Amino acid sequence: MKNYFPLSFKYSKGLLNMIIGIIIYLVIGAIAGLLIALAGAIGGWIPVVGVILGWVLRIVSIIVELYVLIGIVILVLAFLKIVK
Repeated sequence: MKNYFPLSFKYSKGLLNMIIGIIIYLVIGAIAGLLIALAGAIGGWIPVVGVILGWVLRIVSIIVELYVLIGIVILVLAFLKIVK
Protein backbone atom coordinates (compact mmCIF):
# COMPACT_ATOMS: atom_id res chain seq x y z
CA MET A 1 0.00 0.00 0.00
CA LYS A 2 2.96 2.32 0.60
CA ASN A 3 3.90 2.03 -3.06
CA TYR A 4 0.52 3.27 -4.29
CA PHE A 5 -0.11 5.94 -1.63
CA PRO A 6 3.31 7.25 -0.55
CA LEU A 7 1.95 10.65 0.54
CA SER A 8 -0.40 8.98 3.01
CA PHE A 9 2.47 7.51 4.96
CA LYS A 10 4.91 10.39 4.49
CA TYR A 11 2.56 12.99 5.98
CA SER A 12 1.15 10.96 8.87
CA LYS A 13 3.72 11.93 11.52
CA GLY A 14 1.90 14.88 13.09
CA LEU A 15 -1.29 16.88 12.91
CA LEU A 16 0.23 19.69 10.84
CA ASN A 17 1.80 17.15 8.47
CA MET A 18 -1.55 15.39 8.11
CA ILE A 19 -3.28 18.66 7.22
CA ILE A 20 -0.55 19.40 4.65
CA GLY A 21 -1.00 15.90 3.20
CA ILE A 22 -4.76 16.38 2.89
CA ILE A 23 -4.22 19.72 1.16
CA ILE A 24 -1.76 18.11 -1.25
CA TYR A 25 -4.27 15.38 -2.11
CA LEU A 26 -7.00 17.98 -2.68
CA VAL A 27 -4.70 20.05 -4.92
CA ILE A 28 -3.81 16.94 -6.92
CA GLY A 29 -7.50 16.22 -7.38
CA ALA A 30 -8.27 19.81 -8.40
CA ILE A 31 -5.43 19.97 -10.92
CA ALA A 32 -6.41 16.61 -12.40
CA GLY A 33 -10.03 17.77 -12.62
CA LEU A 34 -9.01 20.93 -14.45
CA LEU A 35 -6.85 18.97 -16.89
CA ILE A 36 -9.65 16.48 -17.53
CA ALA A 37 -12.12 19.32 -18.11
CA LEU A 38 -9.67 21.03 -20.46
CA ALA A 39 -9.17 17.81 -22.43
CA GLY A 40 -12.94 17.38 -22.65
CA ALA A 41 -13.40 20.94 -23.86
CA ILE A 42 -10.69 20.58 -26.49
CA GLY A 43 -11.75 17.19 -27.83
CA GLY A 44 -15.46 17.31 -27.10
CA TRP A 45 -16.45 19.16 -30.24
CA ILE A 46 -15.22 16.39 -32.56
CA PRO A 47 -18.33 14.31 -33.43
CA VAL A 48 -17.25 10.67 -32.97
CA VAL A 49 -14.03 11.16 -31.05
CA GLY A 50 -15.76 13.50 -28.60
CA VAL A 51 -18.17 10.80 -27.44
CA ILE A 52 -15.39 8.25 -26.96
CA LEU A 53 -13.17 10.85 -25.31
CA GLY A 54 -16.02 11.78 -22.99
CA TRP A 55 -16.36 8.18 -21.78
CA VAL A 56 -12.61 7.80 -21.33
CA LEU A 57 -12.32 11.09 -19.45
CA ARG A 58 -15.25 10.14 -17.23
CA ILE A 59 -13.49 6.88 -16.29
CA VAL A 60 -10.21 8.69 -15.66
CA SER A 61 -12.03 11.25 -13.54
CA ILE A 62 -13.60 8.51 -11.40
CA ILE A 63 -10.22 6.83 -10.93
CA VAL A 64 -8.58 10.11 -9.88
CA GLU A 65 -11.40 10.90 -7.45
CA LEU A 66 -11.14 7.43 -5.90
CA TYR A 67 -7.36 7.75 -5.59
CA VAL A 68 -7.68 11.07 -3.79
CA LEU A 69 -10.44 9.82 -1.49
CA ILE A 70 -8.65 6.57 -0.63
CA GLY A 71 -5.39 8.47 -0.14
CA ILE A 72 -7.01 10.83 2.37
CA VAL A 73 -8.66 7.95 4.23
CA ILE A 74 -5.37 6.04 4.44
CA LEU A 75 -3.61 9.22 5.58
CA VAL A 76 -6.05 9.65 8.45
CA LEU A 77 -5.83 5.96 9.35
CA ALA A 78 -2.02 6.11 9.30
CA PHE A 79 -2.13 9.22 11.49
CA LEU A 80 -4.33 7.38 13.98
CA LYS A 81 -1.90 4.42 13.85
CA ILE A 82 -4.59 2.04 12.58
CA VAL A 83 -2.69 1.32 9.35
CA LYS A 84 1.06 0.84 9.42
